[in-house]
Amino acid sequence: MNPGMDPEIFDQFIEQLRRYVRERLIPAEEDVIAQDRIPDDILAEMRDMGLFGITIPKSSAAPA
Repeated sequence: MNPGMDPEIFDQFIEQLRRYVRERLIPAEEDVIAQDRIPDDILAEMRDMGLFGITIPKSSAAPA
């Protein structure tokens, strides 16, 4: 469980993430290994999903 997120929302997020891994990341694995890099389009998708910085709590954010 994620103490900072509603349990139902968290479950939906995890299901979405599992589906993304299954449908997008696993099929790209050979290319990632061959190119020794993650393609820009996959990085952009992951960024759009909010996967970068996901473990940083909002309380750690710099003041606006």
